[in-house]
Amino acid sequence: MQTKPKIRIDPMNVRILNILQQDGRATTAEIARRMKRAESTIKERIGLMEKAGVIKGYTAIVDKAALGYTTQALIFCNIPSELIDQVDEKLLEIKNVLRLYHMTGERRCVIKIVTKKNEEVWNLVHRVLIPMGIKDVDSHIVMRVADRNPPETIIEEPVRED
Repeated sequence: MQTKPKIRIDPMNVRILNILQQDGRATTAEIARRMKRAESTIKERIGLMEKAGVIKGYTAIVDKAALGYTTQALIFCNIPSELIDQVDEKLLEIKNVLRLYHMTGERRCVIKIVTKKNEEVWNLVHRVLIPMGIKDVDSHIVMRVADRNPPETIIEEPVRED
């Protein structure tokens, strides 16, 4: 197994990451122009961050409701420890499963799903999840989402000390 190289995230890398999080299609030329740096410098830094695993990939953010998936739900549950790896693998193959969280607490797993109708949540739980061995199921339909655009961006500009 090859280890990923370590990389220092300095203020220039932070700015590059911010730009890419806002627009994953920004070209190295555009980023270089905005940062007043050489395009080769930007290209090299992006390449290093990709190799180090800081940049995991580039993707489109799709409005699932526009595709008819208007119901979101969080399924709080428990997975028996001897089944975790097997169930995780099966869950991530289901198109409706967006994310899987393992956590502390009474319900140690949360499955984030989308469906086209509320009834499909029930079907997914009772016809797919419970037969997998998932226990203590507690389903919650999401009523409203407040999200960043783009979602899940966390890199911030460094605070400059003068």
